[in-house]
Amino acid sequence: MLEQAFQNEIRRHQFWPTGAKVIVATSTGVDSMVLLTLLQRLPTALKPQLIVAHVNHELRTESVAEEAYLRQFCLENDLALQVAHWPLQQHPQTGIEAAAREFRYQFFERLMTAEKADYLVTAHHGDDQLETLMMKFIRSGELHEMRGIQSQRPFADGTLIRPLLPFAKQDLRDFALANNITAFEDQTNYETTVLRNRVRHILVPFLKQENGQILQNANRFSQQLTALLGQQAQLATTLLPLLDLKVTDKVISGQLKAIKTLPTAQQTAIWQLIIKQHFPQISPLKETQLQQLKQLIQSTVKPQGQLALGRRILFTKIYDRFQIGETTIGEIAAKDEKSRTLMLNKWCVLPNNEQIGIFEINHLPRKLSGQQLIWLADEQWPIVAKPCQLTDTIMIDKTHHKTLKRLFIDLKVPHEKRQNSWGIWSQETLVGHPEFRISALFNHEQTGKIRYVLCYISE
Repeated sequence: MLEQAFQNEIRRHQFWPTGAKVIVATSTGVDSMVLLTLLQRLPTALKPQLIVAHVNHELRTESVAEEAYLRQFCLENDLALQVAHWPLQQHPQTGIEAAAREFRYQFFERLMTAEKADYLVTAHHGDDQLETLMMKFIRSGELHEMRGIQSQRPFADGTLIRPLLPFAKQDLRDFALANNITAFEDQTNYETTVLRNRVRHILVPFLKQENGQILQNANRFSQQLTALLGQQAQLATTLLPLLDLKVTDKVISGQLKAIKTLPTAQQTAIWQLIIKQHFPQISPLKETQLQQLKQLIQSTVKPQGQLALGRRILFTKIYDRFQIGETTIGEIAAKDEKSRTLMLNKWCVLPNNEQIGIFEINHLPRKLSGQQLIWLADEQWPIVAKPCQLTDTIMIDKTHHKTLKRLFIDLKVPHEKRQNSWGIWSQETLVGHPEFRISALFNHEQTGKIRYVLCYISE
């Protein structure tokens, strides 16, 4: 019955074209040996060209005998075999299971490239699906992690396929027994110090007693959740233009106004999509991060703020705009706090990459963000660019001054620019500031002083 059902599964999904090269991950356990046998017995119209891939992790003394058996099996069955060893000196002190998995799949990826194979097949079955879902629920319950094992997904430059997902572990054991299939049992699979083993030997049997259809339910749940999250991601893609995204090498910026009006689920999908596309190293965001992100965006008492999303990745809210990036303007400015003397008819580059300069009218640069006519007497030189404090004041007309802090608030200047602000100084007096595009030297014409143009190029 298993053999016929397996063939129907292959026929229904059309996982690969006839004669395609397929890498079969084979450990010599009962699951993978049954899978290999089923693939060998496929009718010609469904049968692929098989390449057996085996990894000797060198973790157990039995692995020597297992590798020797598989070599003989492949020789007798005229199967191509590729073996990789994971040397003892590469074994980490902790996280051995995750490191072993990474080594295996790196080997499979290299093998697919070398053999020009588009398909990798593994022996994950229905019990594996249920165990995985239970473990994910125990560890986090994060929705994006609850999709479980997919019957097929992209891998390397091809596709990873798990054709045994509809079948129970016991189905595989029964088939192996009925067909005299030799398989090796890893005794570490029974050590209850490992979470998966506790789930496998304690929780899963209990769930099967409660409902004999639990494996089918687990697969159906995984498939439906995957489809639902896929639809959500597609909707998020169509909504992205509302954010008016601007993308540079290290920074993503955009508008917040539109996203604030969307339902929470759609907001979540949009942020997850942006992070996945531009900052995959921290994807996906956790539920707690998403909640903090929503609170910051919706806050009316906190028009600006920052949230750490991962290693050196910051989300910054700047009134109705946002940016996500590895480096902020504040970090750049903090690297250089020295003053800069302005030279006539030459640009001065500030640490935040803005440029300022004093130019004679007949020497004006072509590309400008802004300019102001100013009057300078000889005694007002040198003109210096240097950092400002929030308490510094600047003339805004003939008789009135304002503190930088007040001007920053009035003009909704982002916090990082407030904290690392550079101004234009003459004789220890603040006379200009690129952010405000105002200068105490242009309030009115001053007899006996020479006219110049104060020029700016924004970042």
